[in-house]
Amino acid sequence: MKSKKANSNNNNLMLFIVESPTKSKTISNILNSFNYKASVVATLGHIKDLPVNNLGVNIKDGFKPIFLFLPYKKKIVNNILNKIEDKMSIVIATDPDREGEAIAFHIANEIKNYIKLKNLKDIHISRAFINEITYNGIKKGLENLGDINVSMVISQFARRVSDRLIGYKISPVLWQAFKLKGLSAGRVQTATLKLIVDKEKEILSFKPRTFYTFKVVVDINNKKVEFNLMNKEKEIFKVFENEKEKLDFIELKLRELISKEVVFEVLNEDRYIKPLPPLKTSTLQQEAAKLGFSASKTMSIAQRLFEGIKIKDKHFGLITYHRTDSVRVSKEGIELAKSILGDIKIHRFSDKSMFDAHEAIRITYNLDLNLLRNYLNQEEFKIYLLIYNRFLAAFDYEAKYYYQVIKSNNLIDDLYLFYESGKIYFNGFLRFLPDYINNFPIFNKDYIDLKDGVYNFKIIDFKVLKQKESYPSRYSISSIIKKMEETGIGRPSTYANTINTLLKRNYIQIKKNTIYPTELGIKVCDFLISKYKELLDIDFTAFLESKLDDIEKSNKDIANKLYLNLLTEIYNILLSEKKGFLLKKNN
Repeated sequence: MKSKKANSNNNNLMLFIVESPTKSKTISNILNSFNYKASVVATLGHIKDLPVNNLGVNIKDGFKPIFLFLPYKKKIVNNILNKIEDKMSIVIATDPDREGEAIAFHIANEIKNYIKLKNLKDIHISRAFINEITYNGIKKGLENLGDINVSMVISQFARRVSDRLIGYKISPVLWQAFKLKGLSAGRVQTATLKLIVDKEKEILSFKPRTFYTFKVVVDINNKKVEFNLMNKEKEIFKVFENEKEKLDFIELKLRELISKEVVFEVLNEDRYIKPLPPLKTSTLQQEAAKLGFSASKTMSIAQRLFEGIKIKDKHFGLITYHRTDSVRVSKEGIELAKSILGDIKIHRFSDKSMFDAHEAIRITYNLDLNLLRNYLNQEEFKIYLLIYNRFLAAFDYEAKYYYQVIKSNNLIDDLYLFYESGKIYFNGFLRFLPDYINNFPIFNKDYIDLKDGVYNFKIIDFKVLKQKESYPSRYSISSIIKKMEETGIGRPSTYANTINTLLKRNYIQIKKNTIYPTELGIKVCDFLISKYKELLDIDFTAFLESKLDDIEKSNKDIANKLYLNLLTEIYNILLSEKKGFLLKKNN
């Protein structure tokens, strides 16, 4: 995006276009403080889409999409156009993502046609990137105005058209096979459904084995301490039910050791726990799911927090843009953390994001939490607090702890006794995330006051614990989102809609935050994968997402070429149902 300043002619007239009307008053007040005579208007999301009742794609003309006005949107657009005057700056500040860029593209075209029709003069159209609805966020957006990112628009068109081609071809086949209209198929929803169905099949076919483990009780300074019996691979030693001779042998050897002293080595270390990064879309949804929020509910609340609330006659956008793959924090965010914490530490977090345009999800103001409780409902406050705590924790110091290992040498045929524990002595970031310590079982064990060295301790007893292998766990909302991210299925903005679609089609049920496939879901998944595996399995879905990323990162000419190549290949597969995916093999 080429940077350029907002047009500053004598009357400072500005038309500022956003997606949601909730932001309008806040932005209007900020723009007026910059001495603009600004009118802030909203598109209310997309103004155009592919038609409902036909394919809406001109195959012969390079898969050109045919976009039509959505219901009631023509009237909204006309209201926007009627506000345009000579010598006006028009700033399009739709959401800073692919969908927002497509909305910007469509509204810009309508504006250009209107200007030409009315013969208006000296109109400047610019695209603004607004990451937070704050004074500084708007100011930064106006100082770095640019043009619409056409490659990003082409990428959005490629996603929309590919989904339409696949859905338009496959859904009728599904209706015919199941004699049931209303069923649907799609590269993202079907790939996600397959994850859930495969997990269910894994559970149904799983045959848990019975096994035995051993706890050995050691007297350490008149304290009974239970050690695990470990193997040389540093795993808890197991004897399976059909290995009776081995079980008898281990029991016999342990019985012989009772009342005998064994040599142990004690090792103590200073260790630390690094803070977690600030939240991005997927991790926000995962953490909120642990509190009982669906992905769509989380995104809906985050949208309200982003758009802001009124506090004491002033409107505050409370968080930065909530659709992001990045954990990067801007200079403004770092300064905010410093103003709250005083002393901060900058940590390096692994960030595999290919989309660094948006920073992490963070708070935007240093507002008193007790004050916010009075203005946010309970659900909004919980989501805000998640974002608040993860943001500040990311700039706090490491938690420090004493780590202790007590272990014997070779006890029985390469088996040894092992005990580890930990003791926190500096909380650091844990003051914001106290429950995070529950991920470390060592802190649930007693830390024994022993210096490094070699000791003789007496074995006083042992226990043989009979256990069964645990069944694989079904996906929760949190874990399915994590799996979708790991396998490259969809994008942060689509996770919630995908889960909702599966629910709406009765392909899955969610009970107590656990996802179960329905009988219909299993049958539909098996049918689709057997017939259209090349287009609906996980590998293709992840591959297509990477191709959409390639289009977005390319210049316009290359983006158009990639668009044509991708859709041609998809269309050819749909026509012939041939095996293999050439683009995948050749790139």
